[in-house]
Amino acid sequence: MLAVGRAAGCHSSTVSLALRNDPRISAETRGRVQAAAAQLGYRVNPLISAWGATRRAGRPVEQRVAAAYLTCHPGDFRWKADQHFRSIFEGAHERAERYGFSLTEFRISDYARDLARLNQVLVTRNVRAVMVGPTLEHHTLAGLEWERFSLVTIGYGLTAPALHRVTEDHHLGMKLAFEACLAKGHRRIGLALVRQHNAMRRERWIGAYLYEQNQHLTESERLPVYIASTGTPIAEAGGWLRHHKPEIILADDPAAWRSAGVPTLGFALSAAHSHRGVHENNRGIGACAADLLVGFVLRNERGLPAGRQTVMVEPSLDEAG
Repeated sequence: MLAVGRAAGCHSSTVSLALRNDPRISAETRGRVQAAAAQLGYRVNPLISAWGATRRAGRPVEQRVAAAYLTCHPGDFRWKADQHFRSIFEGAHERAERYGFSLTEFRISDYARDLARLNQVLVTRNVRAVMVGPTLEHHTLAGLEWERFSLVTIGYGLTAPALHRVTEDHHLGMKLAFEACLAKGHRRIGLALVRQHNAMRRERWIGAYLYEQNQHLTESERLPVYIASTGTPIAEAGGWLRHHKPEIILADDPAAWRSAGVPTLGFALSAAHSHRGVHENNRGIGACAADLLVGFVLRNERGLPAGRQTVMVEPSLDEAG
C-alpha cells in the first residue's frame, strides 16, 4: 500500500479509502490510486479490509462479513410464510454462512422507502454486500449509496437500478412442461397464465410456448394463450375452455384449475409443491445469488455494474405428484 501511495502521490490512508471506493475521496483521486494499484499489481483483500474497518470504528472484530438481504414487499406481507420466498432466502443464507458471510434481512417498508436512512444503518453496521430479494410486483429503489456495496438481485422485480441478477430459467421450464405433454400424446396443449405472473417474468413463458407450438404442432392444433386478469383464472375462462377444448392445461397456478375438468401440468411450481410438473430450484436460486455476491466482495467489485449479467438456474421436471 505504501508503494501505491508513492506512485499516486497520496498518503496510505487515502490509498486505503480510494481502493474501497469510499465516496469521501474524490473520483479523480480514486481513479489515480486505482490506476497506480493496477499498474503495480496490488489487490485489496476485502475480508482484511472489513476487519480493519471494525477495528478503526472501535467495534469488536467479527468473524463474518456483514451482508444485507433487502425485502421490498408491502409491510403487511408475511413473506416467510410463502414457501417460494422462504426457500430462496434459506438457500442464500445457508450459502452465505458457508463462506463466512452473515446475511441479515432489512425490510424496505420499515424505512418508509427512505433509503438514505437505511444507507446510514448499513454503513454503521459495516455491511459490505447487498442482495435485493424477489417481490410480487415491479419496483424501483433510489437513495442508497450503491457505490459502497457489492450488489445482486433475485428475479425481475427490481427494474431500477440495473443490478446483476439471478433468476429461474423460465424458457427451459416451459420447454420441459410442453415436451412432457407431447410425450403423453397430447396435441391440444393450452397455456393459462395470470397477467401479473406473466409480466413479472418478462413474457418468457409465452415466448417458449409459442416456439414449442411452432416446432411440434400443426396450425390447427395450436391454441391461443389464455391470460387471466385475476388470480382466480377459472372464473373467467369458460369461453376459452368451451371454444378451444384443451386436452391439458399448462398452468402457473394448477390449483386454480381444479374445477375445469381438464388435467393440468404446472410449469413454475415451488420445490415443495406436490402437483406434477416443473419445479423451480428456489434454494438453488438463493445459493447462486450468494455465490455471485461473495465473488464480487472477494474481487472488491462494488457499485452499479457497467454491464449487467443475468444468471439463470435450471428447474426440474417431476411428474410423480
